[in-house]
Amino acid sequence: MSEDVASAGKKPASLFRRRNFVLLWTGQSASMLGSPITYVAMPLTAVLLLHATPMEAGVLVALETLPFLLFGLFVGVMLDRRARRSVMIVADVVRAAALAWIPVAHWLDVLNIGQLFVVVFVVGVMTVFFDLALQSYTPGLIGRDRLGEANAKLELSGSMAQVVGPGAAGLLVSALSAPVAIAVDAASYVLSFLTVAGLPADEAPKPQPGAETLSVWGSIREGFAAIVRHPLLRWFTTAALIINLFSGALMSVYFLYLLRVLGMDSKQVGLIVAVGSVGALVGVLLVGPLTRRFGVGPTLILTMALPGLGYLVLAAVHGRSLAALAVVAVSSFFVQLSIPVFNVTVISFRQVSTPDELLGRVNATARTCALGAFSVGSLLGGSLASGTGLRTAVVLAASGTFLASLALLFSPVRAVRRLEASAADSDSAPAPDPGLTVQEQTS
Repeated sequence: MSEDVASAGKKPASLFRRRNFVLLWTGQSASMLGSPITYVAMPLTAVLLLHATPMEAGVLVALETLPFLLFGLFVGVMLDRRARRSVMIVADVVRAAALAWIPVAHWLDVLNIGQLFVVVFVVGVMTVFFDLALQSYTPGLIGRDRLGEANAKLELSGSMAQVVGPGAAGLLVSALSAPVAIAVDAASYVLSFLTVAGLPADEAPKPQPGAETLSVWGSIREGFAAIVRHPLLRWFTTAALIINLFSGALMSVYFLYLLRVLGMDSKQVGLIVAVGSVGALVGVLLVGPLTRRFGVGPTLILTMALPGLGYLVLAAVHGRSLAALAVVAVSSFFVQLSIPVFNVTVISFRQVSTPDELLGRVNATARTCALGAFSVGSLLGGSLASGTGLRTAVVLAASGTFLASLALLFSPVRAVRRLEASAADSDSAPAPDPGLTVQEQTS
């Protein structure tokens, strides 16, 4: 399925000269442009239009990622037994239809918080299928030797979309209303569907000997084993779980905090998210230079500490003023800068170091741990805000995020300078233990 683009000894051709990557990049860039609009418009619909309580806001955020906790592991097993592209196509169609219901219901004057819960949950379920299928489909489409480059380009598109999307969301919400703004995201899933449909069909992965007799739970255990037995993947997954748990707690009250405690309006919220997205864009550009200059371990430890610092600054802001807006925006910048540094490094390593017949389950296990933790954290944040107040909830959640950096600091990750891995040979690998070559510090 991968395209041959360069002969031996020659510099590989740009990925943008490869039709398959251009199709994938175009569709996913459009989808990523629509997602930040919904990211802003959905909570604004709940808070401003439907007058959601802190607990309802927490539930709404939790429902976005709860499906990973509920279904991610089972989806991973399914994706290691069947072709992935068809799953992505169905997921896009359902996500577009679900999101399109919100502006229709608003126009019919029947929209309520319960419908938002249902739509967010359905979109979340389909995102489980799409994201895990995409991460498992891409290595065969692009080639494992170009995955780091491909993921960096996709992450860059996502960061640029995050810069444009929130500002566009603020304008759309002001001009047309928050529910109508969500229709843009629905349209982006339609474009994603069209581009994925133009990609080559894949085949179901070749199972390992004896895998045909494994039960679903046995297959799930293999996915867990592949991560637990790997000297680095288990620590990457642990750090992702921790940071998502406390980030989920904070994000469940983030918009309520900006709107009700700091008194900001929808345009200012859009600006803050946009500035944060510039930080994500900068983070994508800094992944290579930072990891080459300081090493993978030190870079990840440092960047995992940034969210806690940024959120604590946010908690210290009082009053509505231009200075307060600037401080919150800078806080958002440094919080978001850390995300692509971790994502590009860890996701690319996981894709390259995992055999194809395990890739669905390994991706599912890692994503379930991370996003399942985010869902639990979202409910925790809503409960904290209800019991202690919004500002105290922000302080407690911000403090907890530092545990992710500490976990990496006291793990073998701190000594890692570079990550180099190749997938284990699926025909000869005796156990689900991805191959690994690590260059470590000697002092």
